[in-house]
Amino acid sequence: MHFCYLDESGGCEPPDQGPSATPVMVILGLVVNADHIPSLTREFLALKRRHFPGRFTTGPALNHVLTEVKGSEILQMTRSDSRNKRRQADRLRDELLDLLKRYGCRVTGRVWIKEAGKSVKATASYCYAVQDIARHFSEYLSDNASTGFLIADGRAPRLNVEVAHSIFTQKWRIGGDPYPALLEVPLFAHSDNHVGLQIADLVATTLVFPMAASAFCKPVPNNPHSSPRYADVRRNYGAAVKDLQFRYRDETGRWRGGLVVSDPVGHQSGTALFSFD
Repeated sequence: MHFCYLDESGGCEPPDQGPSATPVMVILGLVVNADHIPSLTREFLALKRRHFPGRFTTGPALNHVLTEVKGSEILQMTRSDSRNKRRQADRLRDELLDLLKRYGCRVTGRVWIKEAGKSVKATASYCYAVQDIARHFSEYLSDNASTGFLIADGRAPRLNVEVAHSIFTQKWRIGGDPYPALLEVPLFAHSDNHVGLQIADLVATTLVFPMAASAFCKPVPNNPHSSPRYADVRRNYGAAVKDLQFRYRDETGRWRGGLVVSDPVGHQSGTALFSFD
């Protein structure tokens, strides 16, 4: 059995709405073998303690899952003028990627590059992305003779219902189930209870988000997400993130899955996410 943990990075607001508006939106699925979850959980908690020991000085070790290290904080460290903070952010990324590689984790998802003056339609975009991830995850499960569940970071209750229902109406339709290896519609949970959701947040926010902003977005004066240090993330980690993808050929021979980029601004290929000239 496998689990696919879903989280997002970036907001739905127009990229020029304010000084801290996000230029991209990422919805990412992290695929984990259920047999590896106990070891992955303990190793990830140890990783958090190594990098932020002052936050985990008391209480049982397993209670440390309740204290999250958010991707937005690591991204702020990535932009910092302090070399020590930037190095700490890089060391955390290095260790996180090593952890995912050792446990055979895979990622799939979608990246939207936002147009000036236009917001991302939250419900429609999220439902579309989750359906896309469910399709690719189901293919992964079939390839590995497995079954699984989607577990998403909980959002507004109404949106949770609409997202789950968008899978429900496809899965139980008379015309056939497009996700036969998925055992249920997406389940929604609190990230402070699930290491998988915390890791998905870090991958989406500290890796894919800055890589996409660097690759596809023109700098905006005074916007923190125009930081030139995002290019360093793409340069240093693009190849590793590329290797984490689950990709496959469909019945027509076309490549599917992985991290798909929708770029209505520059119309660039998604390969720019991983390459650095």
